[in-house]
Amino acid sequence: MPVRNGTLGHIVLNVADLKKSERFYRSILGLKVSARNRETKMTFMSYGREHHDVALQALPKGAKHVSGRGIAKLHHFCIYVDRNEIIDEIYPILKRRRIPIVSGPETLVVAGNRSISFLDPDGNRVEIACNANKFQFDNRKKRMA
Repeated sequence: MPVRNGTLGHIVLNVADLKKSERFYRSILGLKVSARNRETKMTFMSYGREHHDVALQALPKGAKHVSGRGIAKLHHFCIYVDRNEIIDEIYPILKRRRIPIVSGPETLVVAGNRSISFLDPDGNRVEIACNANKFQFDNRKKRMA
């Protein structure tokens, strides 16, 4: 049976340095730590409506990311924001912090969204795009932090 009316639940990323990645996702994407599992070396991060939107999983000692050989398994993931101005406001922050920008700020031809893409500390491509309609028609209650 095909999935209908689905929405992205969360994404879990393997990271080389858990603390460095935590700082990045807090300071750049505004996520807050919702939980930690010290046994499995995971950090769960949220915008406040869900337990976690992004989880970070520390790579086991000695393990390394596959790099430089072919196409990455993950192309990118996208965080929606409700205003175009956010896209333009984050650009100088990324430049100042020397975070590699892949594309943008730009208005995407097909979707018509304002967008910027950049790399996290592990080379994962992160896109921030404006999708005001998503917020206008989102009637879920915001979780209390």
